[in-house]
Amino acid sequence: MSFLVINRNERSWSALGFRYATAILSTGVMIWVRFLLQPWLNEECPFSLFYLSVLLTAWIAGIGPAILAIALGTFAAAHFFILPSASLWVDHLPDLVQLIIYVFVNCVAIFLFERAERERRLAETRSAENQRLSDDLRRADIRKDEFLALLAHELRNPLAPIRSSLVLLERKVDSPDVVRRVRDVIHRQTLHLIRLTEDLLDVSRFCQGKVELQVCRMDLRKAVHDAIEMVESSFDAKSQRFETMLPDHPIWIEGDRVRLAQLTANLLCNASKYTPEAGRVVLNLEQIEGSISLVVSDNGIGFDPDQAERILEPFVQMDGSRTREYGGLGVGLTIVNRLVSLHHGRLSANSRGPGMGSSFSVTLPLAAAPEDSKDVSNDQFEPVGLISENRFSAPTFPMPMLPPPIFTAAKFSAPKIPAPKFAAKQAADSKRLLLVDDNADASAILAELFRFEGFCVEMASDGYEAVQQARSCRPDVIVMDIGLPGMDGYETARRILRSNTSGDLKLIALTGWGRPADRALAAEAGFHLHLIKPVAFRELLAHVQRVIAEQDSGMTGQPVVSL
Repeated sequence: MSFLVINRNERSWSALGFRYATAILSTGVMIWVRFLLQPWLNEECPFSLFYLSVLLTAWIAGIGPAILAIALGTFAAAHFFILPSASLWVDHLPDLVQLIIYVFVNCVAIFLFERAERERRLAETRSAENQRLSDDLRRADIRKDEFLALLAHELRNPLAPIRSSLVLLERKVDSPDVVRRVRDVIHRQTLHLIRLTEDLLDVSRFCQGKVELQVCRMDLRKAVHDAIEMVESSFDAKSQRFETMLPDHPIWIEGDRVRLAQLTANLLCNASKYTPEAGRVVLNLEQIEGSISLVVSDNGIGFDPDQAERILEPFVQMDGSRTREYGGLGVGLTIVNRLVSLHHGRLSANSRGPGMGSSFSVTLPLAAAPEDSKDVSNDQFEPVGLISENRFSAPTFPMPMLPPPIFTAAKFSAPKIPAPKFAAKQAADSKRLLLVDDNADASAILAELFRFEGFCVEMASDGYEAVQQARSCRPDVIVMDIGLPGMDGYETARRILRSNTSGDLKLIALTGWGRPADRALAAEAGFHLHLIKPVAFRELLAHVQRVIAEQDSGMTGQPVVSL
């Protein structure tokens, strides 16, 4: 029956008219019914039916129309059903008492109705709020699980080549060439781990309000140049065209040079990461009236305009696919947003849609030029104070003027290590092994170790190359990562198995994704084993040798094993 209740929050004239018409209609119906009962009731119970009209009006239309119904019922009873007829005057004391009781009881009734209605609305509001909080908690829990899985994946990826490098170093510790290459691998992957850790620590400090700025009046162009030096190798590695549009005159700002360089580097690194090879990234710095505009735009993958606010949240990436083509933890833009806020500025993200590129605009307040407007070095500027998110945070020491390379880490693409120069075990019936991983260090080290064990090893860096290699070299075993660029390992495995006619090919998933859902997907895609990085080489070798032995003995249909 709730559909009969009128929306009392609507204040239009039509809604108000309908509500008060309810009082008039219900009173009119009661008058008609009372006239029908007149031969039996005469002057008795003149107000009885009008209680019903007031209660119906209070329930349907609210307290205002109910008061009108009380007044209409009083006049109708006095005029039609209390002697003298056709008069509003009440002569007899019992009739007057009935009238007073009628008015009092109905006032109490509509008060109770209104109170019950307020309680109902409050309960609905609380229910909606509880549902919203429950949904928020559920989403936060899902995001927590996704982040932990992502963090585990990103940390396992560099650990795998480090562990394999140590095994190779143990075998050929007397080879200077091997020692040098292992040193380079460990150095690159350790830097990757350091950047991931720095990103996480930065986000933690921002969330706790423990970041302080060493504020000086400075030329913003200096911080921009620092940022460009930090990330220009990213543009060179992807053959991207990087353009800068900087003014010839100083752009004065009161800010922290290190942190301003960091936020600019994060924007540039983000643009490079999500822009394909030979793409274009543009940095534009200009002074617009009393503010500074810093815009980084690209012609990369872009994003849905509805996601413009969401991508600034922690651990959110424009690419959430299982391929993990772009890597990282999704905290770079969050750090930028917090740093911009600390500098009393504003960050906005814009894109016309997926595949249409994106741009990130930072607006900062312009500072007055110093009395000596010559472009002096930052060391000559006098500090004007500290800005902190937490006024009670512990004091910090001044940060070094050279900006550290703190920006969202992407997957490394190191040059392929050449074939080993030491003697490997030779076997007349050496087995063919295909390694599929976009981490060049991990593939190269594993390839050397397997060749040393007598395997004929081929490598592929993405799913499409793996499908082609599987058709050309006809491997006995494929060890494949899941997070491959372009096409993930699950789809790659399905395509390889569809084109395999012999039916004895064995696939081993070697991945940083270790949740039960990931194991189920691996089994569904046709993987024989599901191993979680980092795996000791001896353990991996034992698994490869076991599946080869199963091939030789004709055993098939083994379940997926997760380790």
